[in-house]
Amino acid sequence: MEKIVFVNTVCYGSTGRICKTLYTMAQQKGYSCYIAYGRGKAEATYKTIKIGTIFDVLWHVGKARFLGKNGFGSYFATKRFIKKLERLQPDILHLHNLHGYYLNLPLFCAYLKRHPEIKKIWTLHDCWSFTGNCAHYNGHGCMQWQSQCRQCQHHDGYPKTIKSDMTRSFQKKKACFTGIENLILITPSDWLLQQVQASFLQAYPIYTIHNGIDLQVFSPRKTAMDKKTKTILGVAGKWTAAKGFDDFIALAKHIPDAYQIVMIGLTKQQLHQLPSNIKGYKETHDVKELVSWYQQSYVFFNPTYEDTYPSVNLEAQACGCPIVSYDVGGCKETLCKGSYVVHNVNEFLKLLKEKPLQRIQLLPEEKAHLDKNRAFLAYITLYEGRLHEDGKDTI
Repeated sequence: MEKIVFVNTVCYGSTGRICKTLYTMAQQKGYSCYIAYGRGKAEATYKTIKIGTIFDVLWHVGKARFLGKNGFGSYFATKRFIKKLERLQPDILHLHNLHGYYLNLPLFCAYLKRHPEIKKIWTLHDCWSFTGNCAHYNGHGCMQWQSQCRQCQHHDGYPKTIKSDMTRSFQKKKACFTGIENLILITPSDWLLQQVQASFLQAYPIYTIHNGIDLQVFSPRKTAMDKKTKTILGVAGKWTAAKGFDDFIALAKHIPDAYQIVMIGLTKQQLHQLPSNIKGYKETHDVKELVSWYQQSYVFFNPTYEDTYPSVNLEAQACGCPIVSYDVGGCKETLCKGSYVVHNVNEFLKLLKEKPLQRIQLLPEEKAHLDKNRAFLAYITLYEGRLHEDGKDTI
């Protein structure tokens, strides 16, 4: 029985859910699976390997915040993890987010290079793997990563650090991540694939597997929607300027009275900053509540400046809600018929005025594309060593 170890920062959130779903599907195919993670807790229903302790994480956070060394802490935690891997002898390592203050990259990548017999699949959920520090750079247009990151323009973004010179960090990450045998890279969007192909990771085989969602959970409402209600919905795990918080505030100043704005995922401080014509709510982990908002809203507005392939766009459309998104990263790749791209708040207001939006009715091919099982079955083909041989980058 072949063994798969999934490696990710956490067992919760979107990447954690992907790992757990893949774990379940691979188990059903006869694989023996484990999830290795660095932070939080995992359900007892999964075989897990905890990497380090809270003290290891906190020490690593300090090195990252003050010295810019994200990925260069957790020395002893990583040594202990590698000893467990040596005993376990996995056949497949499926890597996800390696940043998150839980792995020492030089140690871990040295282990990967010592074991060319292990099949390695690395799903890149953002751009951190090939930059000096940034997880996203398209919001501020920095392209230093194509040659050499030096003075970081966005070091106060995620992952945050007070150190701005990323020269050494970029060089060390490049040394760690290049030269690993039997490694395949996966991106959730064609946009990210193109970015990776322009980076120091370009020598590896790179494929796109678009993320999917659970269409049994995210589905249209069965009763007709009140035509008089025109809710403009915004949802984010964490609202920042890069996610479009300021754009929603600007939108509120010009939106006609026939519309109401609802924002979900706000902090206490942000709730106090809202104008009177925005209804604000804290982050919700109640999926049924989120589905209800998607189902009853007139339009889902996603004014993000940094994204790779936003799942919220998929969720809204699966619930019948048309989306209007900025043309950023892989956002355009998420659109179904009846949704639109704009470039700023004024274009969004013009669209609302000139083009009445209709409820989304997914075409059969769109429904098949959004289905999470399509994405996860593509990963199973990777585990089994079966790739499409048609020369395409998208699996």
